[in-house]
Amino acid sequence: MSGEVLIVGGGFAGLAAGVALARAGLKVRLVEQKPYLGGRARSFHHAPTDTVLDNGQHVFMGCYHDALDFLKTIGTLDRVRFQERLKVAFLGRGGVRTSLALPSLPAPWHMVVGAIASNAFAWPEKLQIVRAGRALRSQDAKRNGIATAGLTVDEWLARLGQSERLRRNFWDLLCIAALNESPQIAAAAVFEPVMRLALFQSAQDSRIGFATSGLSECYTEAAAAFIREHGGKVEVGRDVKELLFAAGAPGGKMACEGVRLSDGSVIRSRTVLSAVPPFAFIRLLPEEVMQGHPCFSALARFRPSPIISINFWFDRSVTELDFAGLRGTTIQWLFNKERLHGIPQHVISLVLSGAHDYIQRDSAELTALALQELQELLPAARNARLVHSLLIKERWATFSPAVDLLAARPPAVTPIRGLYLAGDWTQTGLPATIESAVKSGFTAAAEIIEERQ
Repeated sequence: MSGEVLIVGGGFAGLAAGVALARAGLKVRLVEQKPYLGGRARSFHHAPTDTVLDNGQHVFMGCYHDALDFLKTIGTLDRVRFQERLKVAFLGRGGVRTSLALPSLPAPWHMVVGAIASNAFAWPEKLQIVRAGRALRSQDAKRNGIATAGLTVDEWLARLGQSERLRRNFWDLLCIAALNESPQIAAAAVFEPVMRLALFQSAQDSRIGFATSGLSECYTEAAAAFIREHGGKVEVGRDVKELLFAAGAPGGKMACEGVRLSDGSVIRSRTVLSAVPPFAFIRLLPEEVMQGHPCFSALARFRPSPIISINFWFDRSVTELDFAGLRGTTIQWLFNKERLHGIPQHVISLVLSGAHDYIQRDSAELTALALQELQELLPAARNARLVHSLLIKERWATFSPAVDLLAARPPAVTPIRGLYLAGDWTQTGLPATIESAVKSGFTAAAEIIEERQ
């Protein structure tokens, strides 16, 4: 049986694990079902407009330490452009514009001063943000009322003294962007580290970064090249149909011994890392294996949370902003591809996260709704001519981090000898972000390396 580590899945998690294993001197063989790498975080060429688009808007943050280490290792960190300091604009109906800008001060003063100086909040709301930051930075979370167990984000923020208006106009936007789920559903235990790390850790960690090109160009080929340069293999168009198991491993445990592909061929390996989404992983398991292990059967409880992206091409620029949070609208965030990617086309991408109530609606209807809201927010868009539009529905963009699902997130090490898990849905303590995916890949790789020593 091969001594190489077999990785199934070529998104951020699988590629990060492959790079970490290759860096440690292990031989890696990564197989991906699709004819391209990137998984749910990828870009593609849109032929009608000759534009490179992401399948959904993805951002980096300064607190994405594992993700940035991954990009540094593969030599593409320079393809992410970070703000000098966090600055977020907010747009409201009728062209109302406010902003939050954090100065380069030590924590927590960067957030305190930024909130107080912002015109996006009333004075009572500024004090509420300061109060939340003080509680998050306290060493005694319970005494300060920030225990999150069993609470939704909305319930927890209310206990933190955040008013309903502040929750709807600020915290909800951050929650939906980070967790891809409504604050009335999402677990506070997943949002708390987002708030703490992204806003109250340091001014450097609070910065937002964007890939300066298509997301795939930022990591997929460079990661594949790194693995190959270290003696590994990366293969696309390799459809894994099932994991192979054998009984009687040392200690009486069942062992994973490889995979069978859709063409009937078999790849043998004593170490297999699955880095595919939970619904795809379940399909790889024999029924008796899934039902025989609670950590696997619990995965059937996972629910998807969709994202809808609407892209508009105009005949002229409609805003000088790089991006903005949207208040009082169905659409939540706006991204200006013309400025973020430095392209000559005037492309605006709008994002609707946690889109459970909209994913089944007609694309033409959703496009019309998004355009109407954009024109209400940006007066310049009313006079611009719409050249082209493209709506993208990602039905399984992420898992829904509901309160009742947190316990179902599995660790990297499974009860099956030689079988490991990675993915933004595993037990990382973070929501389904790029950082969570990379962290899971690094964690699984570390467990494999330790087992091989």
